[in-house]
Amino acid sequence: MESAVLISIITIAVVSALIGSQASKTKKTEPFSADKAEWYYEQEMQNYLKTTGKSDKDLNDVDNNLIWEYSCNHCAMFLTWAIMKGYCGDIHLKDEPEAVEAVKKREMTGTAFFIKYCDCKLWREDFSDKILPFVDAYYSRYLDDYCGIVQKQLNKKPLGLSFSWEDYKVIEKALDKAYRHWKFWEKPVVKIGS
Repeated sequence: MESAVLISIITIAVVSALIGSQASKTKKTEPFSADKAEWYYEQEMQNYLKTTGKSDKDLNDVDNNLIWEYSCNHCAMFLTWAIMKGYCGDIHLKDEPEAVEAVKKREMTGTAFFIKYCDCKLWREDFSDKILPFVDAYYSRYLDDYCGIVQKQLNKKPLGLSFSWEDYKVIEKALDKAYRHWKFWEKPVVKIGS
């Protein structure tokens, strides 16, 4: 009798998981449209002023460039992942193939590429058609995951963070995990930032 109950419970759990999996595959997600460093600039500037003790009137070009770099970091990490995995958009492969190769060889940081060739803006065209379904499904939660990874795995603060290849390796592993999960289940992983 107990084994029959156990089998029933397991069967219900398996069926529920399958139904949930199918429902999530048909669930509509908002397609990714853009992410822009300018949306984060003010917050990064306020953090910079607080940590340096400067006023906004004291900021020079070096300060402003550093604040822009901080504002770009999460976008640059995601775009770097796309470049390293062969998923960058045709626009970059056609217009700046040498720069794409420089990122792949780690001769150029993702932030330098993002600032110079994307004007601090991430658009659909920055990704290949092959990866866009993943970007559509996952990018809306990426910033939360990014912050969690930076805080819990890198033991750093998300604000005031410059691109580094060491940090990228940690972000890359998390993005690979999210992509594998999405590829298998066709939905983003529940939480990768912890």
